[in-house]
Amino acid sequence: MDSYMEHLVKKNTEPKDLALRFGCIAFIVVGTLVAFFFVPALSIIVGLGLAMLYRYVIFPLTDVEYEYLYCDKSITVSKIMAKEKRKDLETFDIDKMEILAPANSYRLGEYKNRDLKETAYWSMDKTKEEPPYAMIYEGGRKILLDLPQEFVKMVQNNAPRKVFFD
Repeated sequence: MDSYMEHLVKKNTEPKDLALRFGCIAFIVVGTLVAFFFVPALSIIVGLGLAMLYRYVIFPLTDVEYEYLYCDKSITVSKIMAKEKRKDLETFDIDKMEILAPANSYRLGEYKNRDLKETAYWSMDKTKEEPPYAMIYEGGRKILLDLPQEFVKMVQNNAPRKVFFD
């Protein structure tokens, strides 16, 4: 029996992202004004060039969503930038997963002393009541995901001894 589910999570815009956006907009305005005073004919080209750089490079890097897809005993994580560009980041095989539990679960206690490489694919919203889920993968990685209960239940159906809700 094949199971399929997808879930989309918007990453919070961090203060550094807002500072980068504001700094780029300020740079565009200042660059266009400087170009206008020195070479008025080029000011439009400079302004449009800087605006396009912002629109196609900076803004997509600071407007991120993560999509989780569960299909055929694997979880695929994709990154969607500015609701336009999609990039598949990783695919995790459920058979190689050691445990999936909330990040604050006591069941992750035995993994605290391990030197795990941590990867965060979650919203970074620390005000939510529910913590992200932590997946220990192949013994050396800890992946943080914002998974809803229905998604976790579907994973638990295929790996009941590896998935916990507490």
